[in-house]
Amino acid sequence: MNIGKVLATGLTVAGALMALPSASPAQSIDLYLGPGGPDVRMRERDYDRDDYRSNRGCSERQAIRRAYALGLDDPEVESVTRRQVVVDGVGRRGRYTTVYFANRPGCPRIG
Repeated sequence: MNIGKVLATGLTVAGALMALPSASPAQSIDLYLGPGGPDVRMRERDYDRDDYRSNRGCSERQAIRRAYALGLDDPEVESVTRRQVVVDGVGRRGRYTTVYFANRPGCPRIG
């Protein structure tokens, strides 16, 4: 297959995609380029997936992992609110330490 045919096929697919009405927010269009040529697939979002809700904030498991990374021994989640996750544990010099994480993706430390 020469390069002219590949470019012509790509331009045809791009033109066809531009002519389609815009997809609703509940769908997405995927364009695959492979050995069988270009392939357009539409798929609907799966709102029932388990990991959909986990992307919304800082989970208790993530907060404990972050506390371990900060050097706390035996961290425990004390409270979870809409804005923060509070983790208590033993610090580097044996002192009781409290760490506050924002209840956002990535668990940024706020105190």
